Amino acid sequence: MPQVQLIGNGVVHNHKGLETAVLKHPSHTTFHKDPVSPADDAAGITRFYRWHMDAALYDLSPPKVTTLYAIHVPQGLKQICRYDDGTGDTLLVPLGATAFVSGKTMFDILPRELQNVAVRARVRYAPHPFDWMNPAAAHSTGLTMESEGKEVPLNELPPWTEDKIKVLPLVRPLPPLFLLLVIAPPDLTSLVDMEEPCDRRCTSR
Repeated sequence: MPQVQLIGNGVVHNHKGLETAVLKHPSHTTFHKDPVSPADDAAGITRFYRWHMDAALYDLSPPKVTTLYAIHVPQGLKQICRYDDGTGDTLLVPLGATAFVSGKTMFDILPRELQNVAVRARVRYAPHPFDWMNPAAAHSTGLTMESEGKEVPLNELPPWTEDKIKVLPLVRPLPPLFLLLVIAPPDLTSLVDMEEPCDRRCTSR
């Protein structure tokens, strides 16, 4: 099924009709511009690979629900995940861990003026954004990409059309709770279409 992706590390045999699959788990050491040092890596230091949401962001709209199901959980020593955002914060994590964050909490702790910007902004994604960003490197926090001009030129991407490019609100309400969720992973190209200043829309309920 195109909606299901098998991820992991190692060779898998006879899984759900899949005869053989060779899996390699992604690592920040091949994706971040400046990975942790070899000494830190040997000491069990790691980073968040990339903050994202599960969505194609071209032609298809983001899903309402996504599911992560662990068939075999890696066993071994825990790692120390370093935020590398200037705070010195770390988090003890098991191998292959996936972290989740609350978009509502992120919005609620923004200053009022940035909430005002967020609720008025829309995000324009590149066509085939994951192909587009593939040669580029991520920032040490995994929150954004380094601006080095390494993205694939638009005329070298797989065929695409303007009408399938996604332009989505940076923040959108989630009925029936009226929570404001930030939905901007690092593979966007620009913030566009700022609307009029908001008043009560800046307050989540």
